[in-house]
Amino acid sequence: MKKIVPLFVFALIFNFGALSQNDSTQTKQENKSEKKTKKRVSDFKVYGGVSTSTMLLSESEYESAYATGFLLGFAYRKGRFGYWEIGLNYNNSVVALEGINILSDNMNIRQLEVPVLGGINLLSATRRVVGLRLFGGAVPGYVVSIGNNSLNLNEDNFNRFQVAGRVGVGVDVLFLFVEVGYQYGFMDLLNNQDSNLSQADFRLGFRF
Repeated sequence: MKKIVPLFVFALIFNFGALSQNDSTQTKQENKSEKKTKKRVSDFKVYGGVSTSTMLLSESEYESAYATGFLLGFAYRKGRFGYWEIGLNYNNSVVALEGINILSDNMNIRQLEVPVLGGINLLSATRRVVGLRLFGGAVPGYVVSIGNNSLNLNEDNFNRFQVAGRVGVGVDVLFLFVEVGYQYGFMDLLNNQDSNLSQADFRLGFRF
């Protein structure tokens, strides 16, 4: 009987230790699983697209119409339902300008832009397969060059630093995405003239 008691006590201690260890391991696994579930996901995006742009002019010696340009860029996006995004664009906007006694001429306005956007993914639960996004934000930019034109306008005629607002909608399907957006320049493009850039674009890209 004396031998049985110590063995019984030892067995109780061993079982209690094993149960505690199992509980601890299970708790750690649950915490890891919970962290993975709550972990914010991210994407790296590369894209190209076409745009149609014009300058909204008032009391100007020029008249403007829409013309087709292109853009290239990449961005980093982070978040599930609510997300933020920052990127870099090369935006070759093209506008049709016409001056007094001068025929209409397409002019290339080449900018480097840094879009800073926020949005919501309406299908966040299935975002890795399919997503539907609404977004908006600010787009600071810098005019790097102006294409040759018959109006003899060059970089000196433009405000080089620009800030625009952008809104749009995006659809994600597996590793592909498309976006349709509108961008409005809050600052005048031409010096000393009301000349805001108005641009709509369509983008197609890959996400990783």
